[in-house]
Amino acid sequence: MNALKSYWRKYFVVTFIMAMFCVAVSRLEKMQPFESFTIAVFIFYALVSPVLFWWASKGILSNNNYKFITAITGSMTVKLLLSLVFVVAYAFLFKPGKPYFIIPFFVDYSCYTILEVVEMMKLTKIANRKSEK
Repeated sequence: MNALKSYWRKYFVVTFIMAMFCVAVSRLEKMQPFESFTIAVFIFYALVSPVLFWWASKGILSNNNYKFITAITGSMTVKLLLSLVFVVAYAFLFKPGKPYFIIPFFVDYSCYTILEVVEMMKLTKIANRKSEK
């Protein structure tokens, strides 16, 4: 399916850009103490995003409306909750002195979420066209 190929192509582009972002951020003096968190959050989203997108795409392409709604809201909710747990766990375990550590989290979260939402909207349009036929 072309829509899934489109997702993977864009996923690899976003992942490459986020990897370059990690390198750039780790060179900033104020961000150097949080280099491990920056890398960890990048790896977290690089692994979690495709899994959640796959889950959502199964629901979107399903003929069952319940699966459709559950997949989309479920994937976004799971991602948000996992993100919250990840950040809170880091804050409790490592007790960062400054709030700068959260910047890479927001950048990664935003980029991967935008990618997922845009691609889910494309899949939804394709699924709607198929159901109309």
